[in-house]
Formats: sequence, C-alpha cells, structure tokens
Amino acid sequence: MSASHEPAGPSGRLPVVSPGLFHRLAIASLVMVSVIVLTGALVRLTGSGLGCPDWPSCTQQHLTPALSFHPLIEFANRIVTVVLTIVVGAAVVGAFRRRPFRRDLAWLAVGLLVGVLAQAGLGGLVVYTKLNPYLVMVHFLASMALIVDAVVLLHRSNRRYGPGSGRPLAPPAVRLGSRGLVALLAVVLAAGTATTGAGPHAGNSQGQVVAKRIPVALRDMAELHSSLAILLVGLALGLVVALHAGEVPERVRKAGRILLAVLLAQAAVGYTQYFTHLPAALVEVHVVGATVLVIGTVQFFLALTHHPLEASNSPISSSSTTLGLGEHGGGSLVASSAGNPRGSAEAPIV
Repeated sequence: MSASHEPAGPSGRLPVVSPGLFHRLAIASLVMVSVIVLTGALVRLTGSGLGCPDWPSCTQQHLTPALSFHPLIEFANRIVTVVLTIVVGAAVVGAFRRRPFRRDLAWLAVGLLVGVLAQAGLGGLVVYTKLNPYLVMVHFLASMALIVDAVVLLHRSNRRYGPGSGRPLAPPAVRLGSRGLVALLAVVLAAGTATTGAGPHAGNSQGQVVAKRIPVALRDMAELHSSLAILLVGLALGLVVALHAGEVPERVRKAGRILLAVLLAQAAVGYTQYFTHLPAALVEVHVVGATVLVIGTVQFFLALTHHPLEASNSPISSSSTTLGLGEHGGGSLVASSAGNPRGSAEAPIV
C-alpha cells in the first residue's frame, strides 16, 4: 500500500483519511460491536431466536418478517448486523487510506471485518441447527473476541506504536498479573456462557421447536462459574492493591479501581439473577455487564504501558481533499500526523 498523499482526482482514488477521522471510525466500530452483542442477547432472552426460521431471508417465502413480536426482534438483530458490517467496512477502508499508513491498524480493522462476516455466517448456522447451544456459546464468545479487537483498534488509533514507543507504567509483577487477569476472564466468560447454555433461556419461545440445552445441571455450572468469578475478583483486587502500593500514575490506579467496581457489580448481578431464578431482564443486564467488563479489562491491560498520542502538526492538514484533517473529536482525540509517510513511529510526541 503506497503511503503517498496525492488527493483524489479524476482517477477515482479515495480521499486520504486523517488519524482524527479514523479514530472516530474506530469509536463507531466499538459501539456497533457492543450493540450487536446486546441485541443478540435480547433475541435469545425474548425467545426470538427462531422468529425468523430461515437465513438470510426471514422465511423461505419472504425476506422481511411478519408484523409480530418474535420475527421483528430477530430481524432487527440482522439489520444491526448489516449496519455493523457497513461501519466496520468503512473502518477497513479508512485504515488503508489513513495517513500516515499504519500496518497494525490495517490488520486490526481487517480482522474486525473478517470476524463480523464470520459471525454473520455463524448466526445463520445457529438458526439452521435450531439454536444448538454449543454454537450459541461459540457465537457469544466470538462476539467477545470482536469486542477485544475493537478496543485495541480504538486504543491504537491515535497513539504511537513502534520500536521504543512504549513505556511501562507498572512493575513487571503487575503487568504479568494483568495477563493472567485477561486469561482468567476468558475462562470465566466461557463458564458463564456454558451456564447459560444449561439454563432456561434457550432462545426459542412457546410454540416453536424446543432448543436443546447443555446436559449439565444448572446448579453445577453456576457454582463453577461463580467460583471462577471469585478468583477473578481476588486477582483484580490484588492488582489494585499492588498499584496503590507502588509509584504508579493515578490514571492507571483509577483504571484498576473502575475495573474492580465493574467486577463487583457484575458479581452482584450474577448472584442476584441466580437466586431470583434467572429473570430475563437481569440476564440481559448481566450480558451488558460482561461486555463492559471485557472493555474495562482490555483497557486496564493497555493502560499499564504508555504510548504517546500522535502529533497534529501535519503539513497535509490544509488539503481540502483530505477527510477530517485538523478536526478533533474532543478529549484525547488528536488530528493527523500525516506528514510522515512511513508511519507514526517517527511522529513527534505531543
């Protein structure tokens, strides 16, 4: 991919994208990936998983659903998937037209698009197998992997990454513990998804084909899930204590406290939903919490290493054919550093 800065002309080349605009595309991607997780959970918890028994059309005879509750909920989730694909597709184009071009951002954006397309196909397979619980598990866990990709893409989108650009902000033991935290979270999510697969919310409703459940006692799966969650809370608490005992920037300590608070809230919701016999509304709240928890854990992990923001003193910022140059999204957003065609590793530090 050429890193030249020629404006779009009669040849039809796409205009150049600034780091500021690409950062906003990364924000939109993370928002839409989160929305698809929540709407997918809504489909299952309302029993609408087979509201559209065919795919990609709702039924064999009609593309769109009938005007009834379950088909509308299921089809709305498919529409969200289409919007998500468009947004992520725009991020991929933006990654390749971004100046300076960043190979890491291009890989992350392409991975996000491939994941979204694979998820759409997997969703169709879930429908055709009448909500096979193991495929439903994979579908949810793959969505969590997309969340991780989107968070990393957003974090990197306006920061310098390259040889020597990172500076550790926490002791080696804490950074090692943070890796264990991410790994343990993955295990907790898998156990939680299996618990759901053994529970009453199969994704279908009365009058539809009864979806199979995982043949394990719900109580046993719930106890395993809760035990792992307690370990996760304990590890997070230990990391937060270690951060407050050492010379660590306050923003890193704050990230740890926020993560611990989310963990405790998620644990409280989990225990409440179990002892109240899994009401659908609380299960949806628990899914929201899981999404926030994944975002918070990845952000905490990334916060332990400092990467400076890209600079905004680009000589191309005055070009009228460049999209979004010189624009700030507010807060930590910065405009382009497009003057360096070899990537952001040589951009001046702000």
